[in-house]
Amino acid sequence: MGGAKLDWDRLKVFQTVADTGSINAAAKALSRSYTKVSNDLDELERALGHQLFERSHRGLELTAVGDDILRSARSMADTVQTIIERASEKSSDRLVICTREGIATYWLARRLPELLALQPEARVFLKVLPTTPDLADGDGDIAIQFEKPTAANMVSRQLGWLHYILYAAPSYLAQHGEPKVMSDLQAHQCLRLSGAEYQPESWRQAAAAWGAILPDTVGTDAGTVLMEACASGAGIAALPSYVSQFDDRLTPLTHIKPLATLRFWLTYTERVRNMEAGQPVLHWIRSCFDPVRHPCFREVYVPPQRRLPAGVAANDTVPGASEREPPPLRGAEAPQRQGRRATTAEG
Repeated sequence: MGGAKLDWDRLKVFQTVADTGSINAAAKALSRSYTKVSNDLDELERALGHQLFERSHRGLELTAVGDDILRSARSMADTVQTIIERASEKSSDRLVICTREGIATYWLARRLPELLALQPEARVFLKVLPTTPDLADGDGDIAIQFEKPTAANMVSRQLGWLHYILYAAPSYLAQHGEPKVMSDLQAHQCLRLSGAEYQPESWRQAAAAWGAILPDTVGTDAGTVLMEACASGAGIAALPSYVSQFDDRLTPLTHIKPLATLRFWLTYTERVRNMEAGQPVLHWIRSCFDPVRHPCFREVYVPPQRRLPAGVAANDTVPGASEREPPPLRGAEAPQRQGRRATTAEG
């Protein structure tokens, strides 16, 4: 291959294709398009001057050269990971938690006092990413992600389920009325979030039913913008049902079934498991999504209760009275406390 310059990112793409067995699977694992992964693979083969895969009706099979380069690429990746881990251990014991905007803003941030009460010396950084983080490449230490983890050197477990249902502000419903079935939405203002294509198979069935009939009144690529637009009365939006546990400005339209149900996972590096502060932080994250405390994260959809109508006393028996969150963990449920408090969060 002479003096060819190798692109490390393309070597990572090559390794992922080899590990997953197909370009399509690698594209999903890397949160990239099929075309991008295919082009990167072609460019790498061109730079090396060798074919890395035999392409046939059976799929992709490594050539002899490809097998040799794969071993070298894995060795390089292991070396890079070792350097990252050693640098992290020496520079900081801060844990970087990666997740999407909605979960970071509306769920984890609101529960940081629980973590700091249980672990006053915890040092965490909430890192908001629009795509699945690559923990092996140093994006962070812990991830709450919507793509099933595939990396062999990571620890992972399913954390829960998100049920996406329709919401609207009381002011919007008072002016436009409440839709009772999907077809009613044709006469309503609908708000949409772009970039929600993770687990597209979970959205496909719903999209076939409502994608063609829902008006695309307002669009955004930010979950916080979607929430505020919906709460202000701009229209109807699909949001996760956990919204009902913290935002009384929005009314769940429970007559219409969930549009989609998505799984999400907790993933973390071996470094976290070996750190003294790692287990309390992992315990806190698991408690945040405990389906017993928070039924909204159960596999089976539990419709949220609607807030109290104006002028109704809190002790009156009203169907759909607002559900309050259970108290935070205490006593035997919590890990032992340690030292002082220090936190940072991405602004």
